[in-house]
Amino acid sequence: MTVTSAALWRHATFRRLWLSDAVSTLGTHVTTVALPLAALTVLDTGSTGVAALTAATTLPYLLLGLPAGAIVDRLPRRAVLVVTDLVRALLLASVPLAWAAGLLSLAQLVVVALLAGCATVLFDVAYFAAVPAVVPAGRLADANARLEATRAVGQTAGPGLAGVLVGALGAPVALLVDVASFVASALLLAGTPRLARSTAPGATGVWRDALGGIRFVFRDPVVRALTLCSGLTNVWHAGFLAMLLVYAVRELHLPATTVGLLVAGANLGYLAGAAVAGRARARLGVGRAVTGAAVLQAGAALVLLPHPLGIGAGLAMNAFASGLYNVNAVSLRQAATPPALLSRMTATSRFVIWGAMPLGAALGGALTGLLGAPAYLALASLGMAAAALVTRCSPVWRTRDFPDPADLAVPAEAADPVPVAR
Repeated sequence: MTVTSAALWRHATFRRLWLSDAVSTLGTHVTTVALPLAALTVLDTGSTGVAALTAATTLPYLLLGLPAGAIVDRLPRRAVLVVTDLVRALLLASVPLAWAAGLLSLAQLVVVALLAGCATVLFDVAYFAAVPAVVPAGRLADANARLEATRAVGQTAGPGLAGVLVGALGAPVALLVDVASFVASALLLAGTPRLARSTAPGATGVWRDALGGIRFVFRDPVVRALTLCSGLTNVWHAGFLAMLLVYAVRELHLPATTVGLLVAGANLGYLAGAAVAGRARARLGVGRAVTGAAVLQAGAALVLLPHPLGIGAGLAMNAFASGLYNVNAVSLRQAATPPALLSRMTATSRFVIWGAMPLGAALGGALTGLLGAPAYLALASLGMAAAALVTRCSPVWRTRDFPDPADLAVPAEAADPVPVAR
């Protein structure tokens, strides 16, 4: 089911996808705060336990990141979306139930985080492949702009809501908000038209299919440049954000409340960047809008001053550029990928892009220890600028608009052996 001229907001399938994303994103950001707080306040867990819990949350991206696309391609996408939502709801519901029975343990929290993370990886791959399946290429960037704006609101409101709920109800009970959000998301997605799988079940091995997606990502010049630019940016961006907070707290001695307000304000910058992504694309062309946003991210360190206003301006500028970049880069990656390869492209790209973040955070901590926070922040800015050169020196720079899906050919080595109607 696709649309031709109807507004996105009047397109029933996209509206359900958007609403499901809105409610689950808000709930997820409640859990991001409430789950570690449950370990700290209820179980009196130390830093090692919290670190293990954090690792369990991100480990699924490394365990399932590459084969996730091939796995999703073997299953009806609507079923993947609904089932993974319900699985996450059940896993999180086990925490307040165990707490009420006096049986809650750190081991349970780690298992819940690990399994819920695995479900999230599969959900995300299916979701990002479903959006271009129901939205025409000409409206894909508009759809992604709305989704990114919704996520920015969830990132801003979720932690604040979590603080209120944890204070009023306790951390385990606060998780019920996320349980409700996943159930609501599943109900919305269950009402969408059937989104058929794109690969015949059992036609080839999972890893053979996954390899076809990897080959496509690194052989297609546009998708390769976008993936590498995002990954290299994240190597520096993850450390930049983490060390900027360290700089604000340890060297500028800003109170935690002020830092929290600055981060919340930066999320509003992300919302603004996502909102103007369409205008930037129309004025500059999608390729130059992507590259310009990558450069603007790098320039965030140039406005930093040893004052809360300087920190706030740097965060807001960085977030604005991130919103502008993400809408256009994600949309161009989707539009440049044949429909049969969307799941596998998404899985491979996210493996590279998200996998760069823990590496970047560790690198940022090590270099800050050697050079000091101000020097590292300047170095990170130069690193992000260098990452922008990947798109500047590729066909992305010359790409004016999104390609027509009808003009895309599936590479022979990555093609589905038995095509299935979508």
